Amino acid sequence: MSADAERATVRIVTGDDHETGNTGFSQPDLREPEARPPITPPPPQELENDLGGPAVPNPTPDQLVEAAGGSVAQRMRARFEAISATEEFAVPGWELDDGRPGLILEARAFGDRKAFNQGISNEAFIAKSTNRLLFVNDDGSRDVIKGGWGPALAEIIGVKVGKAADLVALVISKPDPNNPDVRIPNVAGIGALATEIVAWAHSGKRQAEEDMGE
Repeated sequence: MSADAERATVRIVTGDDHETGNTGFSQPDLREPEARPPITPPPPQELENDLGGPAVPNPTPDQLVEAAGGSVAQRMRARFEAISATEEFAVPGWELDDGRPGLILEARAFGDRKAFNQGISNEAFIAKSTNRLLFVNDDGSRDVIKGGWGPALAEIIGVKVGKAADLVALVISKPDPNNPDVRIPNVAGIGALATEIVAWAHSGKRQAEEDMGE
């Protein structure tokens, strides 16, 4: 073999070759997508449970009425008629040995607007808010005191008074330690009882029924 045959043939690419595409090697296909590294998914994460469960949209007024089983007017009428007319309160100082009330005041709504606005004593407020007075016997039975804060009760306890408010002050009283024949009005107890009646009138709920589970 001649020396010329052993030489490597070198092909020179000219501008004409580029124009005709005859370059001796294939051009890359620009239509193929570029190679991208694989995407590694993130490791699974433990999510805390939402408090209270999934969010629920607030019900509409119509849905509330439907769920309540009646119209707004019907439910308001039922609630209006369910407002309690009376409530029972233990008269301070008359507790039995086992702590049960020994004298019970059944209260009603106080309706004297003028007296309430002008100011009224706790004793007068209690007297005018009383529907009935009930004396509780040792066996738990009850006796109605006729006339409430009236002459019958005054006679029972052996006092003479001209006003119901004065009788309230005597019934809710304690003996004077220096003179057992003299009674000292239990001002704190009277005030506490008046406050309880006012609180009941404000709420309109019958607490006695709730306490007894009715």
